[in-house]
Amino acid sequence: MQPPTEAAPPGGAGKHSSFDFVRPAPVLAALAGGRLALDLGCGRGDWSLALARAGTPVLALDRWWDGLRWLRRQAQGLPLLALRADLGAPLPLPTAAVDRVLLALVLHHLVATGAAAAVLAQVARVLAPGGVLAVVEFLPVPPPPGPSLAIRLAPARVRELGADAGLTGGVPIPVAPHVALYRFGQPS
Repeated sequence: MQPPTEAAPPGGAGKHSSFDFVRPAPVLAALAGGRLALDLGCGRGDWSLALARAGTPVLALDRWWDGLRWLRRQAQGLPLLALRADLGAPLPLPTAAVDRVLLALVLHHLVATGAAAAVLAQVARVLAPGGVLAVVEFLPVPPPPGPSLAIRLAPARVRELGADAGLTGGVPIPVAPHVALYRFGQPS
């Protein structure tokens, strides 16, 4: 694999973005209007960049150094801060600090590692009343693209995880033939 250029995002196995194959408009609309958006597991940061370019300040967290370095170069002059963080640790934010949170193709990994409940509890803690959690996740249909069918989450499971964290909503909205957007709300 060639090293990324200034214009080309890092690539490789498992380093593709949902931004590449979903309709971005519904996801960006779900996250619009916030004073601060949190992109958890941002990867190479395509969603973070789109939000920041639309004027929404973004805090992008991931543990992938190459993706974060590329994102920082692309974000110069934008309201975007990209930091290395482990989603298994408590989020380094005060309670009710953000009003938009994005988990794009992250939830199935959290479920597989047993970290989903703890991470969603942290999301609920940092999400301000009236805030929105947007979850972009593969539907349980055969790949490709994406992970094996065995680790994809049924819509009912995604909604259950959100409800267990105290969030409301979560009706799946197809954004690709194999991907849905779940919009959860933090009660006021």
